[in-house]
Amino acid sequence: MKKIGKKDEIIHFFKELSKTNKHKEYVITDDLEVLKLASNYNLSVPYLLITTDISYKEDTLKLLEELKQKALECYEISLSTYQALQTKENHAGILAAIKLPIYAKEELGDFIIVLDRLEIPGNIGTIYRTLDACGATGVILVDPISKPHHPKLTASARGTNLLLPTITMSYLEALDFLQQNQYTIFLGEPELGLDYKSYSYEGKIAMVFGNERFGIQEDWYNHPHQKVYIPMQGNNNSLNVSVATSIIVYEAAMQRNFKKK
Repeated sequence: MKKIGKKDEIIHFFKELSKTNKHKEYVITDDLEVLKLASNYNLSVPYLLITTDISYKEDTLKLLEELKQKALECYEISLSTYQALQTKENHAGILAAIKLPIYAKEELGDFIIVLDRLEIPGNIGTIYRTLDACGATGVILVDPISKPHHPKLTASARGTNLLLPTITMSYLEALDFLQQNQYTIFLGEPELGLDYKSYSYEGKIAMVFGNERFGIQEDWYNHPHQKVYIPMQGNNNSLNVSVATSIIVYEAAMQRNFKKK
């Protein structure tokens, strides 16, 4: 394992990963949970940085050895160099560049969540954790403002964004795909349509949730769809998009899982 310093080309590459859009095919992480997923699911880890200036727990040492076997390139760096790159304070002392899996449209399955122009990576990551928990089969990111490789997205998703089949599309591409494949489209709405418990979520469905400020693109309403809302009390007329998505998607998941039994 080669030891490198702050001016090495690899260090520059990792800085670009966290601050620019130059390397969209990678995500960067030093989160133990994400690193465990990368190891357990045999994700591609082209680059691995390790600092030996800290003490590792026994289970972390085991994980480290697994990652070293998977990594194409592995480098040792000083603690100060590591601290200049770390993405979180309670880091593992291991920093990895993980290649984003590439999926085909056919892998999206029959329970798709469409995130339309979402811009806050923490919201998207939280939604991924919900989708992983409730058995959604795929995600379409429509014209995303926050990019799929954003470090905060991966951190808030706990790495589940690397496991759930995901494809980025334009609005027109997404609409064409869903129509051609005969998905029933449900639009998450603040108050229009029927409440979320009034629908049957059987078969091939796509549930669309919109931008935090502007909601769903208006043209969705010009095509066959069902409007879904969450009844609310109080003075607000909408929930945070990650909360609203969780409530509606869980209802769909409970129905689908119950009917399978």
